[in-house]
Amino acid sequence: MLKERIEFLSKRKSISRKDLVEGLVTQAHFANILAERYPLPEDLAEGIAERLGVSASYLLQAAAQDEHTLGRAEDIFAQLSVPASLIPEDTVHAFKDRDDSLTVELTTAFMKAVYYQQLNDAAAHEYIHTSYLNFYLEKYGRPDDVELPRPLKKALLFYKIQYYRSKMAFVDVLTHVTRLSSLTEPGSELWLSIQNILMEAYIQTRQYEEAKSTFEQTMKHVYDQRLFHRLSGLYVAYSGYCFTMGLVQEALSALSMAEANLVYAGNQGDLVTAIANNRIVMLTMSGELDQAQAEIERFESLLHAETEETQQAMKPLLCVYRCEVASVRKSWGELAQNVDHLLSCAVTQDQQMNALFYQSQLALAHGEHDLFLSQAQACLPYFESVQQSVRLESLYEGLAVVSEDQRRYKEAAAYYRKLVYLLRRSP
Repeated sequence: MLKERIEFLSKRKSISRKDLVEGLVTQAHFANILAERYPLPEDLAEGIAERLGVSASYLLQAAAQDEHTLGRAEDIFAQLSVPASLIPEDTVHAFKDRDDSLTVELTTAFMKAVYYQQLNDAAAHEYIHTSYLNFYLEKYGRPDDVELPRPLKKALLFYKIQYYRSKMAFVDVLTHVTRLSSLTEPGSELWLSIQNILMEAYIQTRQYEEAKSTFEQTMKHVYDQRLFHRLSGLYVAYSGYCFTMGLVQEALSALSMAEANLVYAGNQGDLVTAIANNRIVMLTMSGELDQAQAEIERFESLLHAETEETQQAMKPLLCVYRCEVASVRKSWGELAQNVDHLLSCAVTQDQQMNALFYQSQLALAHGEHDLFLSQAQACLPYFESVQQSVRLESLYEGLAVVSEDQRRYKEAAAYYRKLVYLLRRSP
């Protein structure tokens, strides 16, 4: 780990290996030190540290993996591996970005990155990557190829899971969550969280029997150990399984059970949002548009009890819900109005791309084919990257029909092929 730290510091200082050791030690001997064939002497550490602008201990302790050091890293992982809404901001800021031990420092960075991702703090998430993490991800980014201290390996796997979830790459999620599960104590809070993610990954990769088995085993453990604060989260995950299997009423019943058990939950805010989101999406996709509209209004009324900051953060999501209902109803005037609202408050890329998608559907409905093509092709790469099949189905179909209408037969054929492939892969 000393080698990686020195390479990172040298890159940041724009200093070559030759200039770094000039007059202190031969390059050949220094290479042997970095290869851990010889220890790093204190006097040499002081000379190199001065040139890199750090303390000697920052180099001498870089590879520290004693019991106390690993315990500190485990504590950081444990505190930051819960939902971001349960972590006080002061707690996150209290963890220093720099530590003599690279295990502690890198564990902190991975877990902070996950925290910023959950909060949709794009600026902080980007900064920690460009200023620090990107370098170490190149070195340690494949946890199956590199042997890392246990807490750091857990942090890297947890980071990878959240990253691949954001990309809808659930085959990779399943791979990494299985590895993390093997490093986690069965029955612990983290283990229970992992079971929810495991269910999600099984559903998304169409391993339905495994998803149901995971739910049943986890539910048994929750009841046996009286961990009732986990019931709502489990029922939310189970609702996704039921809906994917076409069991709409069972899915809605599971959401009702999730809502009924909210009294035990510690992260009620997150779960209320998840329950409302699932219910609105399920009702909309099932064609129960009046019920979906009523649920949107109920969710909005619940938000009135929240802080102004929370209400503003949820405003784009409510706009997306209303746009979807209006789009399914083909209420183009209502959709146009809701799209304008969405454009005025969209913050994340997902919200902006959804606004562009709805604009394309409006253009298509009004026969503005050139405008539709430009808008649809602008948002298509994003929805392909996150594999959002509902959006892709509408886009492929519209692009194929319009391309064929404009006698762009080669392009039309390509979109039809993509549509057929998408439909074949649908459950």
